[in-house]
Amino acid sequence: MRFEDFLKENKIAEEKDIAYPIKKQKICEDYVMVYLEEEKIQLSVESYFQYGIKDARGLSEELYEKLKDEERLFKAYRSCLKKLSLKDHTVKQIKDHLKAKQLNKEESDAIIEKLKSYGLLNDEQYCKAMIAHYEDSRLSNRQIRQKLMQSGISEQLITKHLKADAKGEFQKALALANRYNTSIKNKSLNAKKQAILSKIVAAGFSYDAAMNAVQSIQIQGQNELELLRKEVNKAITKYSRKYEGRDLESHVITSLMQKGFDYTDIRKAMEEENG
Repeated sequence: MRFEDFLKENKIAEEKDIAYPIKKQKICEDYVMVYLEEEKIQLSVESYFQYGIKDARGLSEELYEKLKDEERLFKAYRSCLKKLSLKDHTVKQIKDHLKAKQLNKEESDAIIEKLKSYGLLNDEQYCKAMIAHYEDSRLSNRQIRQKLMQSGISEQLITKHLKADAKGEFQKALALANRYNTSIKNKSLNAKKQAILSKIVAAGFSYDAAMNAVQSIQIQGQNELELLRKEVNKAITKYSRKYEGRDLESHVITSLMQKGFDYTDIRKAMEEENG
């Protein structure tokens, strides 16, 4: 058989294998778009040359299925690049992202390793950067630890880079104490101190750091007696709808003591109110 006949015969055989004729190919910046009759397939440049698509007139059924799978993985990979271009992420966050895209563990791990090899995923660098970021905020070390663990950073990495700094913790607790000192109003001095203390502890600071901060500020408050008189008036108005006599007196006193007022001062203010 002549060589030309051989080529002709094989060309016919190839044409019979073509299930999806290629209409057009477009090479973009970081991918290639292959246009078929009724759809298009987005491929990495690597896959495009690996499967010899450049010179192909069409795709066999087998190659079509292979390229569709390649497209699925490539799009998942590009979606990771997009997320990482907006802000840094942890390995766990990217794994969760890929899981949502229905990738199995093997596929996900392959993309994760590729991103790591390019320096785009690094939990230790993420941990150090976020600690530096959080240190500029009023977050306690406990809050910082919780946030990092929620992001998927290991406790080992957090402990390695989150240094215990009693002075720094106190300064952040002090900043919170000053903020609450301004924002908390209509409370007795004792109640206001307790409220500030509780809020600082609730923010993740130790009791000692919170107490030291509260003791270090000058608590701002209204005139105690003037505030008490207002609170007595409000309490009498509130409870007189349901109670009278000793029951009314008891409820008013209990309510005001719960707000941090002194029993003797409450009695005196009530006597003034009753004339």
